[in-house]
Amino acid sequence: MVALARFDTEGQWEETWVCDGLVRQNLAAAGVQFGRWPLRPLQLPAGDGLAAVQAAYGEELAALGEHFTLRSADRVAVSPGDARWPALRAQYLAEHRHGDAEIRFFLSGTGLFYLRSGAGFLGLLCEAGEWVALPAGLAHCFDAGEAPAFEALRLFGQPQGWVAEPTGAALPALPRYDDFVAQLLEQVGEVAEE
Repeated sequence: MVALARFDTEGQWEETWVCDGLVRQNLAAAGVQFGRWPLRPLQLPAGDGLAAVQAAYGEELAALGEHFTLRSADRVAVSPGDARWPALRAQYLAEHRHGDAEIRFFLSGTGLFYLRSGAGFLGLLCEAGEWVALPAGLAHCFDAGEAPAFEALRLFGQPQGWVAEPTGAALPALPRYDDFVAQLLEQVGEVAEE
């Protein structure tokens, strides 16, 4: 289930949307696209796996190709206890942007993006089967929690793939992945009780 939350400049949670239509509408205002694709078996070779991704998701990529030029793809997978995660997490949590669009499609697990938007931030929680397309230059960061469990395709217009340009901006105390999920579940539980 996708979830989107708006935060003010101080990191205070303002609104939450879990309806696809409202999520898309609020993301579109920031120039971000969101959608779902079916999950299919996928084997990526070492190096650039764009050809394998195109073979598995050609129709879906063709639809995205109307808006984005895709030149590279890779697969990132992290599981609980992965020794690489502390360094990767620090890198992903530092606000950055890319010189070209970044498209991320979740093959398994979940991940949280924070997108700088207007006078604040949007927190976008994605899960398996969901994709998000961030436009070039959009300042953002990513988290998957203390015990991450996700696998995602990353698609780029740049041949060299994932290249972060740090913004150097200080972020307010936005909730990290684990706290975001806990607060979201609390809000959903309160709504269900009403």
